[in-house]
Amino acid sequence: GEHPNICVECGKSFAQSAALLAHRRSHGGEKPFACLDCGKSFGLSANLLRHRRAHAGGSPR
Repeated sequence: GEHPNICVECGKSFAQSAALLAHRRSHGGEKPFACLDCGKSFGLSANLLRHRRAHAGGSPR
């Protein structure tokens, strides 16, 4: 498939602009998704959701 969204930092390409925006956070260290229970922050919302399941006593997956 076509990947027209290219990261200017590393050249990696993405099919969707939202995926590129999420990837760009990895270069800057931005972590806007914080756990309300312990304060730990994550760059991707999916990583926060996995972390929160651990607080709930569930499996990380």
